[in-house]
This record gives sequence, C-alpha cells and structure tokens, in this order.
Amino acid sequence: MRFWASCLVLLGLLLPGAARAAVPVPDGFPPTGTITYDVWREGSKIGTHSVDFLRDGDKLTVRTKIRIEVKLLFVTIYRFEHDAEEDWVAGKLMRFTAKTDDNGTDRDVLLERNGDQLKGHYNSEEALLPGDLIVGSLWNPATVDQSQLIEPTKGRAKAVTIVDRGMETLQVGSQSVQAHHYSITGDLRREVWYGPDGEVVQAGYRGKDGSLLTFKLRAGPDATLNTAAGSATAAKP
Repeated sequence: MRFWASCLVLLGLLLPGAARAAVPVPDGFPPTGTITYDVWREGSKIGTHSVDFLRDGDKLTVRTKIRIEVKLLFVTIYRFEHDAEEDWVAGKLMRFTAKTDDNGTDRDVLLERNGDQLKGHYNSEEALLPGDLIVGSLWNPATVDQSQLIEPTKGRAKAVTIVDRGMETLQVGSQSVQAHHYSITGDLRREVWYGPDGEVVQAGYRGKDGSLLTFKLRAGPDATLNTAAGSATAAKP
C-alpha cells in the first residue's frame, strides 16, 4: 500500500522565493473553539481531524490533531497520528511543534522564532526557515496569498502556486454553504474550500495511487454557516 505510506498529511496541507504573507492572521480570526472534520476515502470514513483555537490576550494557539486508522477484515493495516501546535503573537508565527507517527515512522518538528527566522529541527536535522512563512495547515485564510508553505510533518518549506477556482456550493450537514475553492499546486498539492467567514469547509487531495481523501466539516464555530458579514470582511476567501 504505497498510497498509505505517503498520504494523510493534509496539514502539509507546507526553497527559494519569497512568501507573500500580506495578512498572516486576519484581525479577529479565527473565533475561539474547536472545528472537527471527518476524513473520507472512496466512500469510507477512515478518521478525524480536529483543530482547537485558543486565545490569551494577543496570543493565538492553534492545536491540530489527526487520527487515521485503516482496517482490512478487522485488522489495522495503516495508522496515522499527528499532533501539532502553532503559537501566534500579534500576527506572527512564534513557535511550531509537531509529532507524527506515520505507520511506525516517527517525525518530530520544532521551529521557534529567532529574529526574522524560524529555527529548530526535524528529527536530528537542523532547520532554518524565513520567519514570514506560515504552516500549511490550511486553517489560515492567508494561505491563498502564499508562494511557500511549511509542510507540517517535516517542517520544510514547499514552493506553491495558488489557483482561484471561484465559488462553489457545498453541503455541510443539512445546509448548503457557498465556499471559495482554491487549488494549491507545486511542491504541495491540495484542494481547499473556505466558507463565508474564512473557515475551511472542506479540503482534499489525491494519494499516489490516485484515490481521493476528503476532509469534510462536521462541527465548528457557528460562523461557518452564517452568511452575514461578520468576520468575513477580515478573511480574504
């Protein structure tokens, strides 16, 4: 199963070139709370993806948790676990940590702000990145303004090109939601749909075997299903 060895890193929904970090975190976004997604592959639910947003003054902490388990005849044939934390202060990424168990392969990332750089390690390798990069965890609507993203499981910069696909209607529970669809291409390939308030409604990508993984919103702050202006003015999508 070559597919399972390489996929399930939607976080990554992230080299040369400058990142266009015009608005690293839109003012007042995201609202405090937890967003939960179900992970689907070819009609079968294979896991969950949750994102917690916590605020303490001007500090925003974002905690991401992914749990994937694939079974065949009641036997687990693939397991993926990812826990990450982003600390933002006054719109700047100050610290990023991630621990990943990719079916027995452990990955440990630490990046901390050091002046205008992010310095740390991936496992035993040293890492040094430009300080204006953001993590490719997709929750930040400024993702669509970037030319590089930090891939979360290895803490490496990936060159990307963003393609605007326009507005589409998605079904979230019993409600229809207008969402702005963007394709992330280049060294990292993802599809992402942002709701009217900038929250991710759906995301997906294809594994090496061509199968499609889809992350569908299950629960989160009520703003996603509220088409009133509110925080939509702060979030570009």
